[in-house]
Amino acid sequence: MAIDYVLAVGCVPQKTLGVERLVELHRTRILARSALAHMRQDGEQRPPSEIEIQLTMRKPGGDSARGVTLQNLVDEAAPLDTVSHHCATCPAGLPREFACHRRIRYPIPEHVEQWLMARLPTQLATTAGALLVRGLGEFGWDGAPTAKLRAAGTTYFESRVAYGVRWEGEDGNIEVSSDQLFQMMFLVGHLAPTHCLMLALFLGVIPHDTSVYLLKDDEGRRKALANAELASEGDADVEQLAAFLRALATAARMDATLLIDG
Repeated sequence: MAIDYVLAVGCVPQKTLGVERLVELHRTRILARSALAHMRQDGEQRPPSEIEIQLTMRKPGGDSARGVTLQNLVDEAAPLDTVSHHCATCPAGLPREFACHRRIRYPIPEHVEQWLMARLPTQLATTAGALLVRGLGEFGWDGAPTAKLRAAGTTYFESRVAYGVRWEGEDGNIEVSSDQLFQMMFLVGHLAPTHCLMLALFLGVIPHDTSVYLLKDDEGRRKALANAELASEGDADVEQLAAFLRALATAARMDATLLIDG
């Protein structure tokens, strides 16, 4: 299980296949290639047409399973080959085929949750701090939808308890939990460019102390987003979230929506 997200850039592959079908096909290709790679590492040398697996689809209405060969999955994903050459001129400049679609695997490890929370501003006397507090108040992001998922077990989160950050404000202590942060990221529907910009600011992809006047100005905002960067992480689990944060900045820069399918 995973969170799928797509940078909606309106490119030829997305228009030709449709975003939903592109994601379905690419998900199938990822599964086939990953399964084959693991089997090869374990010494399995049969061709994909002779390797059978049980594929289980988990849906709200109930699970469904079917037996397939890896070659079946490779063939199902073949329509991607008709449009993959367009990825060489990706509008977002992404480095590989269908990189507009990425995944964050469940459950999210505890150390990744710690890493994410450590990216919030250390003090409220910054643009990021002030806007975060305002957003929590205006939109009522209380973390309840995330807390419900966390309470159901370890399917989604390794940690059974949310992490928190506390600041001292003029009116007392102000706290934000990782449940609230994950709600803002993945449980409010598709993310509009402005929402992506704010999340990139909250999480330090854009410096926390960037002037709010700069962000309101078209040219200033373009410069801030052009300089937004986040180094690659050596830890593969952390890198999954880091890639998502980079996608937030890219979506804001391109005035594109980030489509979320949890």
